[in-house]
Amino acid sequence: MKLLFFRWHSYMNEGIEQALKRLKIEYDTYAYQFTDWERDDAFLDLFSQALAAENHYELVLSVNYSPLIAQVCHDRNVRYAAWIYDSPIHIRREDEMYYDTTMLFCFDRGQVIRFQKKGIRAYHMPLAADAKQFSKYKIAAKDRQQFRAQVSFLGQLYYTDYAYYCGPLGEYERGFLEGVINAQQKIYGAYLIPDLVADDMLKRINEQYAAASDGQASITRRQLEYLLACEVTSRERYLILGLLSNHFQVKHYAPKADERLKNVQYMGYANYDIDMPKIFRLSDINLNITLRSIESGIPLRCLDIMACGGFLISNYQ
Repeated sequence: MKLLFFRWHSYMNEGIEQALKRLKIEYDTYAYQFTDWERDDAFLDLFSQALAAENHYELVLSVNYSPLIAQVCHDRNVRYAAWIYDSPIHIRREDEMYYDTTMLFCFDRGQVIRFQKKGIRAYHMPLAADAKQFSKYKIAAKDRQQFRAQVSFLGQLYYTDYAYYCGPLGEYERGFLEGVINAQQKIYGAYLIPDLVADDMLKRINEQYAAASDGQASITRRQLEYLLACEVTSRERYLILGLLSNHFQVKHYAPKADERLKNVQYMGYANYDIDMPKIFRLSDINLNITLRSIESGIPLRCLDIMACGGFLISNYQ
């Protein structure tokens, strides 16, 4: 089998290529960075030409899913496998998921079940991390000074537009959404948000958006569920970091600081390939606080921590 590995600025790239080599699977790489994952005519032409030039590819593999890759593969009758580390998938276009050439491999079993109910070829497949890749980085004295910590958390706090979206809503609707958030915050054994947001409530919310915007604004069920899941996660991460920082040295690595967390040491952005392995190895405890839209699955962050030789504490989810 000859495989084409589509490579963009994502996680897992190096580990996948090393695995392909160890398995002695013949492959080529195709590198491209989308600016718009759903519309790119130039890419469609270029990628179609690439598959036509090498018409013996049996499979195209990518990290995360692209409807544009799916479209070209379908046109060229080449199977397309997407190994996905996002839950939910941040793509609005779903038509290409139904192609008989498209296969989705998701780490979240709940997401797989929802896709399968729609008739999409989706399969459960856990994520992976390459311990050999991360072990090549040696710890220097300056690394110990920079990255040594009692507790480290690498991840954003999910600053949402929840307050903005609540602005046009009535008191009852705002109270209802707040109740959904509070209920989900207290329960780990189930993902409640999709069941709690009923169709009639979504209709009432969109009626109020339409009235406030002359019919210009609306929100889909998928968008509302993700907004609420991110808001729950944001509050949970803030609470955990705030409580821990009252008792331990806590370092937070993210593109943006939260000024409310006075006792948390903000460390800025951490490079995935170079900084991250050192952070995980030099921290007494590494935290994983899972995004609440993930129903059943181990996120890549947990596997990265363990592959780097770090000590992991994860939330119940």
